[in-house]
Order: sequence, then C-alpha cells, then structure tokens
Amino acid sequence: MVAKQATVLLGVSGGIAVYKAVELLRLFQRAGMDVRVIMTQKATEFVGPMTFQTLSGFQVRLDNDGGLRQDSTITHIEEGNLADIMVIAPATANTLGKMAQGIADNLLTTTYMAFSNTVVVAPAMNTNMWAHPAMQRNMDVLRADGVYVVEPGTGELACGVYGSGRMAEPDSILAAVKLRLQVDRKTDLRGLRVLITAGGTREPIDSVRYIGNRSSGKMGYALARAAHDRGASVELVKANIDLPRAPGVRETDAPTADEMYRTVMDRLPDYDILIMAAAVADYKLDRNPQDGKISKSRDDLNVCLQPTTDILLQASTIKRHDQYVVGFAAEYGPEAVARARGKMERKRLDMIVFNDIARRDIGFSSDYNEVTILTPVGETRVERAPKETIAEIILDNIARGIKQKRTAS
Repeated sequence: MVAKQATVLLGVSGGIAVYKAVELLRLFQRAGMDVRVIMTQKATEFVGPMTFQTLSGFQVRLDNDGGLRQDSTITHIEEGNLADIMVIAPATANTLGKMAQGIADNLLTTTYMAFSNTVVVAPAMNTNMWAHPAMQRNMDVLRADGVYVVEPGTGELACGVYGSGRMAEPDSILAAVKLRLQVDRKTDLRGLRVLITAGGTREPIDSVRYIGNRSSGKMGYALARAAHDRGASVELVKANIDLPRAPGVRETDAPTADEMYRTVMDRLPDYDILIMAAAVADYKLDRNPQDGKISKSRDDLNVCLQPTTDILLQASTIKRHDQYVVGFAAEYGPEAVARARGKMERKRLDMIVFNDIARRDIGFSSDYNEVTILTPVGETRVERAPKETIAEIILDNIARGIKQKRTAS
C-alpha cells in the first residue's frame, strides 16, 4: 500500500494490450489507489469505455470530452490536477512519438502536455517498431524530459513474431508506479550535496587507440537522477558516456583516470556524499601517449603499463568524518563478495556495492543489475531489477547510513 490514497490518471492508447490495462486498473485499486481513465479513440475499438467506467467508478474521458465541461472546468487541466501520477499503458508508438515531439492533438496527449507530476509509460508495439531508430530517439527524448519507462518484455506478440515490444506485465507496472509514488515523496537527501562518478575511463595509447572497458554509465546516471529527485544537489563526473543529460544534474567530463582523479579530489571537499560508480582503469601507459597513430607493422607492439591512482583510497584518506564514501566492486567468481568486503575494509569505505561481472544479463551495458550492498555492519542482497530501481534501493541505504553516521558523531 502507498502512504496515502493516491490518484492515478490512466491513459489508454490503442493496441491489443488494452485488455491488460483493465487488469492494471484493478491492481491499482487493490493497492489503495483511485483510478481515472482517459482513452484514445483507437483504444475504444479494442475495449469499450464502459468497462473502464464500471470498474473505476469514474466517467471515462474521451477525445470528444475536450474543452469545457458543463461545470466550466477544462477537461485536460482538471484531470491532471486531480492525479498524483499519470500512467500511459499501453503506450503505442504513435502516442509516444506525439509525446516526444510535443504534439497535442487528442485528449490524452493534451493532458500529458498539461500534467506537471510524474509520468510513467509502458510501451507496447511490434518488435521492429520498438527497435526502429526513430522510436528509440523518441524514447531518449522522453527519458530526458523526466518520463519513467517500464521497459517492454520479450515474448510472442499479437502479430505472431517473437521478440521485444510486448507491454510489461501489469504487476511490473504497478511496482514501478508504487516506487515512483514513494520516491516522489522522499526528501531524505534534501540539503545534501552528492558527487557521483559514472562511465568507463579510457587510457590513450596513441591519438586513436586506448585501453578501456565496457561500462555504459547507466548505473551512475540512474543514481544521479534518483538523488536529484530526492532533493540532493548532484554533480556527475562522467567518463566517455553517450546518454541524454540527467535533468537538474551538473555534469563534468573526465575521460581518463588522471582527469577523474583530479576532478574528484578537487570537488570532494564541497560534497557530503561521494558515490564512485565509474569503472576507472587500473592501469595506464607508463609514458605519454604517442601523437598521431602508431603505424601497423608485422612487428610486435609492446606496451608497458603502470598503475593509476586509486581514487577511492585517496578519497577515504582525505575525507572528513561527516562525509560518506561509497564504492562499487565489479568482481568475478565464488569469492567475489569476500573480495568486495575486503576492498571496503582496506579502503575504509562507508559502503561498497558489489555486482557480479560473470553475469551477462546484468551490469555492464545492461539496463538491469543485481547487487549486494555491503557496509561494516551487514549486507543487503538486491535481486535483479532495472538500474533505476537498484539506484533507489542504494540511495535508501545511503540516506540511512549518513544519518546514522552523523547522529553517532
């Protein structure tokens, strides 16, 4: 159950997955939420408005309800004012495209444009449509605008094709909505300054080649966005990331280990919390990289490496007693958790987040993660979930940890 009875504005656009929206409405109600429904004209061709109206207990709003009501209120404004959160499920390619481009040509998209609270979408479409570059550009725009996306699942679609694009299951959408409602009410990082690193550093060999890793920066971005949502002032120090800017977050580029070290050391005194989510190279060239490109030949190319500066170790050495420092440990094998705990103790960290790099379905480049959160007094296992969800759980633990640390001191 949510903290108080919330009102959900459920937008239903046209597609075979409309039948799942009926089940979703019932799940919202069982969770203690009121539900009001807006349907596009196409959606009514799959399930009639009377079904949603009977189950919700409220009049379903349709395109021909736009403009002034009999009570002189404006439909798309009034419906938005009544809701704590807007959920569009199913969200078709057409509706998502209109949202991304600011096209308001029906009641649903007009209401979206006028809605000032959190918006969650559950895309549903053919696999090829979901994978199309134009669709993914639209999704990038929506994410940058602050829309939360419940990723579509993989399975057999209505067209008979097996692939990604089917609308997420109603219980997954409910979980995402509950999480957003909780987070929107969280202010446990308000007034705190959070420094986060993300991405993977690249150590140049010449002007073209480099030593790098597969980190996408998605985990660090999820943490930055979530920390900002919870009231923190956030700076993201990023290494070689190609992701949309996180709204409200200050971003600084630091593409190499040395540049990230200098940036973090320079910024750290001004921050309350440091979260080192970046994959920083352990080694770099033992000399300056060669200008231009080393020509290819049949001879061996020998490259000598030297260790980079351990940023976490240096940060924990100079941190104030009231600062909270968090590391990440990407480890492999049966003793991985023990090695992560050893790293936390050796570097005197307040917390370390372990993830298993042996898993291909989580971690590097994936939208999902599964972690173990280690502190000096215990550990918390977090099962596989979207990185946005993992970020919220990590921040829950950080918020509690820094409060306890400052209370104790």
